[in-house]
Amino acid sequence: MKPSDSTPHILHTETPDPTPDAGPRLPGDTRTWFYTIVLAIAAITLTAVGIRVVPYISWIPLLALGIPAAYGVWCIYTTHRDRAPDAPRSHSILAGELGFDLIATCRGVAATAFFMPDSVNHGGATRLYLFLENYMSRQRVVTARFGHLPGIGRPRATLEHLHLAAGQAAVYSFPVQAGADIPSGFHRLSVTLRVQQPEGVGQRLQGARTRIPDMHILRFAAPFEVAQGRPETAAQQPLLAAPRYISLASVTEKDPPLARLYDLIG
Repeated sequence: MKPSDSTPHILHTETPDPTPDAGPRLPGDTRTWFYTIVLAIAAITLTAVGIRVVPYISWIPLLALGIPAAYGVWCIYTTHRDRAPDAPRSHSILAGELGFDLIATCRGVAATAFFMPDSVNHGGATRLYLFLENYMSRQRVVTARFGHLPGIGRPRATLEHLHLAAGQAAVYSFPVQAGADIPSGFHRLSVTLRVQQPEGVGQRLQGARTRIPDMHILRFAAPFEVAQGRPETAAQQPLLAAPRYISLASVTEKDPPLARLYDLIG
């Protein structure tokens, strides 16, 4: 069937990661336990009260609350049943090898964003780097919204849909150029991340950061400075390269080569 025009284009890394999905598809975390227990208690309590007060409608809370509670029990059961004991170990290169201070994950994906260089003259170019790492045993699709900032040639916000295989770390980057009319001083570009789980939840990989909160939305404000001084001449202004999305690490690799990152940042 021909896909509709509204189907987003999902960008894969330049070197695709062949790591297969593994582990449970359904959620079975603490949140699932909490809602299951609350729904079960509410279903039992309201049904018991209904039998005494209005017995002919006492079945309504049993169905309305009992069915979601039963589904929660099924999710918890399948989570333990489908756990993969031989799941690979995460390289955790964002917090380890690269030393980033991670504040949270978004549905199991760690991320950080910044400009490099973070100080440019008027007319000068810089690049935004968005680093991502999937801590889960199933693939993720990261929807990244890059905000608008007309002073660097971004008249409107844009969306990118970035694929991450299980345990994969990657970096997406694109160049920007400071315009002649942007005021000198510090500026920020907003970056908002949402994560989809097209093949299920999965399990957290060993070696991944655990004691950080997991959120449904991550927001960053990537700062940079436009320095005062003479603007760069047309001859000094570099041609802007195309955006790139490269893989930094795969759980199928024993020792991920960071030479790909060094080639990207020059």
